[in-house]
Amino acid sequence: MYEKGLVRAVGVSNYGPRQLLRIHDYLKVRGVPLNSAQVQFSLLSMGKDQMELKALCDSLGIQLISYSPLGLGMLTGKYSTSRLPQGPRRVLFSQILPGLEPLLISLREIANKRGKTVSQVAINWCICKGTVPIPGVKTLQQAKENLGALGWRLNSDEIFQLESAGCKLPRKMIQNIFQTR
Repeated sequence: MYEKGLVRAVGVSNYGPRQLLRIHDYLKVRGVPLNSAQVQFSLLSMGKDQMELKALCDSLGIQLISYSPLGLGMLTGKYSTSRLPQGPRRVLFSQILPGLEPLLISLREIANKRGKTVSQVAINWCICKGTVPIPGVKTLQQAKENLGALGWRLNSDEIFQLESAGCKLPRKMIQNIFQTR
């Protein structure tokens, strides 16, 4: 497709650091630019693989696109251990939410101080990390709210506060089972 002029660049999804480097090198030899890598990336998924992948993207000039920047909704402040969603997310949320309160408290503190919502702060953290977040929405109201994450930046103290709370979580978001290493 690239050789035929139908696309200007290539993007990949759910590639881990090793696979990303392999495909980058493969495409580079052929003169095909690898522009983006889409992975789950949020304050709930700051694991070794995700941070290594972010650093690799930065070093190779690949734009990281962060899907699920709100952790399937856990970083919206909408859910708690007494208010779980229905369906398959209920089990996952019941495992992660009990240890999430310190991070949610940090998100709420920053949101209140800045006149933003918890969701806007969580999305802005992704922006501050140099990613392009693509939060899922179900309503027009959610889409409009997410736009409030644009046009401002968390400061370094706020980023540190959020990351400190995120690193101490007893359970992280499970990574996509299709993401390679």
